[in-house]
Amino acid sequence: MGTAAQTLPSFVKEKEHMKLNLRMNMVVAMVAILFQTSTVAAQQKSAKDNNITLEKKAIKAISLKDYQSFKASVAPLIKEMSVKKVIGLGEGTHGTAEFYKVRYWISRILIEEKGFNYIAFENDLSDVWALNQQLSSTDDLNKLMKDHLMSIWQNEETKEMLAWVKSYNAKHNQKVTISGIDFPVLKPDVEMLMALLKKGKDTTLMPAVKSMLAAASFQDEVWIGMNDKTYKADWKLLGKRSKQGYMTADSIAKQIPTSKLAPTLKAEFEQALTNLKQGFAPFYSATAEGDRDSLMASNAALILKDSNSKMIIWAHNAHLGKTKTYDNAVGGTGGYLLKLFPNNYFVLGTGTANGTFAGTVDIRPTNSNPMKAYTLEKPITGSWDEMFNNTGLSSFYFQPAKTTAAKLLKPLRFIGFGTKSDKSTYDTVSLGNMFDAFLFIKDTHAATPLK
Repeated sequence: MGTAAQTLPSFVKEKEHMKLNLRMNMVVAMVAILFQTSTVAAQQKSAKDNNITLEKKAIKAISLKDYQSFKASVAPLIKEMSVKKVIGLGEGTHGTAEFYKVRYWISRILIEEKGFNYIAFENDLSDVWALNQQLSSTDDLNKLMKDHLMSIWQNEETKEMLAWVKSYNAKHNQKVTISGIDFPVLKPDVEMLMALLKKGKDTTLMPAVKSMLAAASFQDEVWIGMNDKTYKADWKLLGKRSKQGYMTADSIAKQIPTSKLAPTLKAEFEQALTNLKQGFAPFYSATAEGDRDSLMASNAALILKDSNSKMIIWAHNAHLGKTKTYDNAVGGTGGYLLKLFPNNYFVLGTGTANGTFAGTVDIRPTNSNPMKAYTLEKPITGSWDEMFNNTGLSSFYFQPAKTTAAKLLKPLRFIGFGTKSDKSTYDTVSLGNMFDAFLFIKDTHAATPLK
């Protein structure tokens, strides 16, 4: 999840040194690739009926005892979800064990019983493609995850889901595909293009694809280097190489129709190339690719193009919500998905109030961010988190639009991959406008690091 509030100002200075005319929305999208706690205090919007509470009949208690108990307790929710083509499973923090666990269980139900066959991460599209290619044959899930997933996904809870998918695929003809819909790093995109050309035995485009490797690698180096305060980026060279990379990718895109690749490989080639252009675009002022959330939605649509498949997306609440947050500066993937899949998108938000969560002090998301456990601060007065914490239930879900609190405006906590959970991480929102359903777990724990 991303916001400009913390990371944007320093980058604007760097941009000035670069003398590149970057469009503001793309700077926001690319530089703040994940939400790193906003320095903007929760907006104090007024609400006429701020004392409204949830009706008891609207709250559905859930069991976290085990998979079967959980499955029985969310049966009505699954019934409503299952008729949609795309399901968004949000997370209130990028580092809470229980959020990974319940999303794995919900995904399992949807796959086993409702025909869903894609699980997509808020992670680089091509990196996850490489993971999916090796999932069935690997004997080392830890290494596979560390090589191809950002640190926020490198935990035992996500590993349990991947292990289940591996086992499921070994026993069923209809396979589950693990995908990515984001574009933080670029080298994996070039490597995916090269792998597809090699597999399709079409070497015509190979020289042009290989020529992008230097630009992609350099842009990745700068991105990762920003986590080191001593790193000095050559912004002028970055702008030059990113422009060259984009222009080459754009040229290759025009040649795809005449490629000899088989239709399936050609479709995957198009996905990787589009992702590569999206990554280069923020550093090339003549492009107009769109903001990050629209691009993630477009990637999901590209993966499902001409397909009867059904997708489950794992990402932050702020992305998957149907409305944007922080004065429309953050999120909105869900809103774009609604436009791309009219009446065919359902989003579940998740939240918590107490316990611990995993976060990193790094400002740029990578596959090597150090993740540590941090204590959740007490929910602020008047917030959704406080309201839910006081219901007397340890875990439950409800459908905001079906309650008297449908349009109620209250602060909700949005913790990304940063380490803060104070008042600066709140924004005032209407849950009825953002989510079709919301699942709350009163006490949660930091995600478990890979063993």
